[in-house]
Amino acid sequence: MKKLLLALLILSSLGCRKTKSIADKTPDPPKMRCGTILVTPTLDSFVYPTFYVTTVVAFPEGNEMVHFSGDVTGDHDSSWYLPRYDKDSSFCITVP
Repeated sequence: MKKLLLALLILSSLGCRKTKSIADKTPDPPKMRCGTILVTPTLDSFVYPTFYVTTVVAFPEGNEMVHFSGDVTGDHDSSWYLPRYDKDSSFCITVP
């Protein structure tokens, strides 16, 4: 009788395996850190197609000077970036 109970216990434990769901297979979304732009950004340089911008951003942890860059297409007169990165607008960066 003890052997039968032990065998049932072993068989039932083998049947209880964790199944992976789709949620377990998807990668975690990147962590974002957001703040508010305090001053109108200044264009540091523009070497087609890449622009380099500096501004001060108010993050919850404190104010920081932020340097960032991006690529553009077409002709620009060096003021194209201002509406997108205007003072008091949101600014988010990906945290590694």
